[in-house]
Amino acid sequence: MTERASEKTRRSSGTKRVPWVFVAFVVSTVLVVACAGGRGEGIDAATLPEDVRPEYQLFSVRCSKCHSLARPLQSGITDDAYWAIYVERMRRQPSSGISPSDVPPILAFLHYFSKEQLARRSGS
Repeated sequence: MTERASEKTRRSSGTKRVPWVFVAFVVSTVLVVACAGGRGEGIDAATLPEDVRPEYQLFSVRCSKCHSLARPLQSGITDDAYWAIYVERMRRQPSSGISPSDVPPILAFLHYFSKEQLARRSGS
């Protein structure tokens, strides 16, 4: 049997072949959803004290413009002076959108978060 006849026999034998376009669509959809989930890795604001929530909100909006929130939140930085250097460096990035007036509230949130992380590590 020729290759062409063999192919016709396979197609007409009742087994349906999944179109590659459909498979590519499903795979790309799964990847997009998985990657989008990565951006939501911040903190649930409802778990924060009310006085820290506005600072967290500003932090999450500004800092997620250029990178995931996991980058600063999982950095292990606990020193306020280092945070000040870090935030200033990020502020100078052209696309950061961090204004000089944004720096104090962002640093206030990072101070709070660092204290919480240190307390958790020490078991307090």
